[in-house]
Amino acid sequence: MKTLTLALLVPLAICAACSKKDETAATPTPAPAEARPDAPATGDTTATAPATGTAPAQAPANAPPSGPASAKVSLIPAAGSSVKGELTVSNEGDAVHIRGDITGLAPGKEHGFHVHEFGKCDLPDFASAGQHFNPTNAPHGDHLGDLPNVMADDSGHATINAIVKGPNLVDKDGAPSEILGKALVVHAMPDDYKTQPSGGSGARIACGVIK
Repeated sequence: MKTLTLALLVPLAICAACSKKDETAATPTPAPAEARPDAPATGDTTATAPATGTAPAQAPANAPPSGPASAKVSLIPAAGSSVKGELTVSNEGDAVHIRGDITGLAPGKEHGFHVHEFGKCDLPDFASAGQHFNPTNAPHGDHLGDLPNVMADDSGHATINAIVKGPNLVDKDGAPSEILGKALVVHAMPDDYKTQPSGGSGARIACGVIK
């Protein structure tokens, strides 16, 4: 009787174990939850992290233009002339200060000295420099390019030390007063500051670009 009972119990136990195994295999593994489109991204956030520190300050839109505090001029002689010189032009508030030396001038004579409208000193006669610098179309004598005459000593040398109000190396207030890139020209004759359009100053005997 005991043998019969055991024989019946063993198959039942085996069937029960098989049933649990099949049930476990049939149970599907839950799928990972889908990320919502509006969910924040995970992982490395270095690229999207807000920048730290202070952003560089930007110059205001109406800031005055910057420019050099001074400029140099090397005067070269026209064909047939021996006039040459080295000059410095610097800002002095609403004026320019022109300093330097010019040699080869007519001894003991005055010579016209002007800013001309173009920074071109092409030989033989410097006609490429254009007319006197005169952006306001004023009559001669009131040109922004009208400078004091140059006075040579008995050796034909002149020391230049002139402060001229009106022109400036860089236009700072919207007025067309900038002379950087223009030309300085020495003339054979003195400027009388009244004869139109150039003061009767004659030929151009030396020229240099303000740069």
